[in-house]
Amino acid sequence: MNSDPTWQHQIHAEGDRRTVVLSGEIDMNDAPRLQDLLHAAVDNADVVEVDAAAVTFIDSSVISALITARNTAATTGGHLSLVNASPQVHRVLDVTGVLKALTVKSGRP
Repeated sequence: MNSDPTWQHQIHAEGDRRTVVLSGEIDMNDAPRLQDLLHAAVDNADVVEVDAAAVTFIDSSVISALITARNTAATTGGHLSLVNASPQVHRVLDVTGVLKALTVKSGRP
């Protein structure tokens, strides 16, 4: 686990699946590092799940990082989805209209 004071992450690998577990507050200052983290996960797995159960805050730059990673995965035949969105994350994604795009698994396992 990394030791950033505002957010942390863990990556669990199982075969060709990665689960990226996030926690804390993630904002525009953290988005480039999050984008790199998600890009590496997408490059190394066909299925990536981002677990946001312990995320307490996101902003539009985080949404952009998630959408970009999802789109990158799709171009290579992979899939990225958000799972276990905390109430705060769920609300932001719902209000911005991207909740279904990030959480629907589109027939992938």
